[in-house]
Amino acid sequence: MTDDRIELFVGLIETFDAAAAIDTCRRLLSVDERVRADRFKFERHQRQYIFAHAMLRLALSHVAPNVAPTDWSFAAGRYGRPFVAAPMTSTALHFSLSHADGCVACVVSRHEAVGVDVETVSRRVAPLSTALRFFAPEEVETLRGLPEPAAIERFFDYWTLKEAYLKARGFGLNLPLDAFAMQVSREAIEISFKPDIADDPQGWRFQLFSPSPSHRLAIADGSRATGGLPITRNAWPLQEAAE
Repeated sequence: MTDDRIELFVGLIETFDAAAAIDTCRRLLSVDERVRADRFKFERHQRQYIFAHAMLRLALSHVAPNVAPTDWSFAAGRYGRPFVAAPMTSTALHFSLSHADGCVACVVSRHEAVGVDVETVSRRVAPLSTALRFFAPEEVETLRGLPEPAAIERFFDYWTLKEAYLKARGFGLNLPLDAFAMQVSREAIEISFKPDIADDPQGWRFQLFSPSPSHRLAIADGSRATGGLPITRNAWPLQEAAE
């Protein structure tokens, strides 16, 4: 990585899902990753796992081209967040990985406090009843004031943003979703915290994307870089695996 930024990699599975692609990606995985892939009951979930974890390896090697995709190894932190265990690179690399039905995504950065989440936007979701169970009161009130189509869209804005923040903090689900609230407008995306949460809302920047009409993607940037880190969006890097 030649400069300070977030590298975003996104792939829609329908655009590259083929037997040859599966085989190519599977060969990039570690033995443990292949075993985990084989544990999935449904083939579509197995393919999604294989594509996502191959994407991660390809993304890291795109940023650090002196390391082959097969040479990366990973470990997990206190709350289960994965990190690069080896090899050592001149600049430490951090990543966040996410996948939903039909889409895989990851970000790579020099900064640890970066997270990504992608979700499938379901028109069958009941946004208010789900928000009442999980979201902050401010978010619930916003959803109450929106007509259903807009409420569904905003619900998935909140969901992906909150998940991306948790991934950036490395907390997993150890911090309740109602302990912080998102505010989304045309001008900005902001976050606020309950008084007992030790975090500074001014230190966070967020971005929302729609990789397809049925997917929502959010990035949380806690680097505290002035104005936030620039984001470079990269296509699915499968061609690099075939070379």
